[in-house]
Amino acid sequence: MISKPNNWAELKEAGGDFPKLVPGGYVIVIKKVTDFPEDNNQFIEIEYDVAEGELKHIALDSYERFGSWNFKFRVYYRQKSLGFFKHFISSVEKTNNGFTFDFSNVNCLVNKGLGIVVGVRQYYGNDGTLKNAPDVQDYCTANEVREDKLPSTPKIREPRNVPPAVTVETPNDFGSEDELPF
Repeated sequence: MISKPNNWAELKEAGGDFPKLVPGGYVIVIKKVTDFPEDNNQFIEIEYDVAEGELKHIALDSYERFGSWNFKFRVYYRQKSLGFFKHFISSVEKTNNGFTFDFSNVNCLVNKGLGIVVGVRQYYGNDGTLKNAPDVQDYCTANEVREDKLPSTPKIREPRNVPPAVTVETPNDFGSEDELPF
């Protein structure tokens, strides 16, 4: 059984009224780095927050509101992705004067600044509808974002898969029209 909270009348409803990242450039700060070296894909997962502008602290605000940190991206360092990894590291090093990445300690990236280019990734939800999510598509220096000199144009990445089949079960008998089930 659910107990009604004492402050029910004062609670603010949560819904789609919260700010979202839109395509463009953002200056971010890296908040957490997790290394996945044993995975076949070998990557680091970067958790970040926006550090400047209208959406400053959007990730922290979202975390305080919903209890999960949803601002993440992966940077792969497997052999075929090393050029992209170098681009990421170079962008961090150029943004943070005097900083040199320590390959033996990925946590040296925590609290470092970076510029990112955010586009849109489309995917099909469990209900079969097409949905959109922010997608980190490129890295740059913080100054490139501030000067609006992004290295690439944000794109819309369409889904690679087909929408899932939605099964709708219909009852065999609703009874008469006078006996609606609701």
